[in-house]
Amino acid sequence: MQGALRFGARLVAILVLLAVLYSAAALSFALSPVSGRPQQADGEPLVYVCTSLAHADIVMPSRDPLIDWSTHFPAVTPPGLPAGAYLAFGWGDLRFFREVPTWADVRPSIALSALAGVNDTALRVIAINPPANDPDCRALRVDRAGRQALIDYIRATLADETQSRPVEQAHLEAYYLARGRYSPLRTCNQWVADALAAAGLPHALFAPFSFSITWPLEKPPLLPGKS
Repeated sequence: MQGALRFGARLVAILVLLAVLYSAAALSFALSPVSGRPQQADGEPLVYVCTSLAHADIVMPSRDPLIDWSTHFPAVTPPGLPAGAYLAFGWGDLRFFREVPTWADVRPSIALSALAGVNDTALRVIAINPPANDPDCRALRVDRAGRQALIDYIRATLADETQSRPVEQAHLEAYYLARGRYSPLRTCNQWVADALAAAGLPHALFAPFSFSITWPLEKPPLLPGKS
């Protein structure tokens, strides 16, 4: 009995230590981000990053000069959708998306299965109004090369880019099977950080939490001709 208790205590101590090290690494990378490159984006449409307590989305115009997303995601871009609508793109564990609409719905089995990477992943796409006045969204000025990189990154996330039918849909929200497996090292926020990296925007190399996305973006952008 005492041996089992000692083993349990050691296991808890190890898990706590790993959690502390994980959080410390996230803080370190968020405070020392990659600065990104200069963006010549005058006159270009705005891109947004929208965050919640634990999740982040890339938000792009539904009709960008570089792409009309309705040809790729007709399920969330019906003919009556306003021309100025935006699409929010997020990646994550499909079961978690489906079964955890609020934090009150989190169950240990769902969280553990997501962290273990045993479930399918999905690209979630939601049609929304322009988020300019949303306090949880940050506007980003991204040049054409950066937006094309974001477009390519999002499309490459799909498990089958030629399949436009979602695995689940509710009004203007749809889920599409995606590439990759969710894990402690590959979270929904890491997916957004990698998107920002592709676009040449400030980002943390290790970004497991939503603050890992927002903190690097709060630093002043690098201006052309400045170092």
